[in-house]
Amino acid sequence: IIIGGHLDGLGRNPVLMPGANDNASAVAVTLGVAEALGKSGISLKRSVIFILFGAEEQGVKGSEYYLAHPLIANDKVKGFINLETVGRGERISAGAGKNYPQLWEVVDRNNRKYIHRPVSAGFNANLARPRQDAAHFMWANIPTISFGTSGGPRLPFATYHTTHDSIDIITLDIMVDLARLVFLSVVEMANN
Repeated sequence: IIIGGHLDGLGRNPVLMPGANDNASAVAVTLGVAEALGKSGISLKRSVIFILFGAEEQGVKGSEYYLAHPLIANDKVKGFINLETVGRGERISAGAGKNYPQLWEVVDRNNRKYIHRPVSAGFNANLARPRQDAAHFMWANIPTISFGTSGGPRLPFATYHTTHDSIDIITLDIMVDLARLVFLSVVEMANN
């Protein structure tokens, strides 16, 4: 099982373009799940790999490169959990959940049992013009879910790819709930 998100943001000056939601939030959730799994002492039947890609904002080149040079053969990977702009809102979306019901069922069950957030599954619509690392995994025939978050109070300014994408807009509770959901789901996926 692979869990990851993209490490890069826009621009070279993090003071001007902090990228807190897109995509430092995914980096934080990925690292949180990695730390929790490492400290849990839970024995897993499958390996779990944590990857933070570069160059997503430059045409999803980091994931493209990884899949051409994988750590383990792509046909051995049972699932990829992508995290993309997961730091703001009240709802969780599971992109491609309907494409891969075997992954979605695990996520949905764990959410209903433990987390109790609004979580919706959809079909992936980003394959023709890939805008997320998840597309390259899907092209490699790796079952994929791409998590994002939405909702919450409207802001008086745009935050996507702007200087306003700062820590001030982050909703910590959604990140904590998503980290728990990913942790629980990955443990189940890795042991079945």
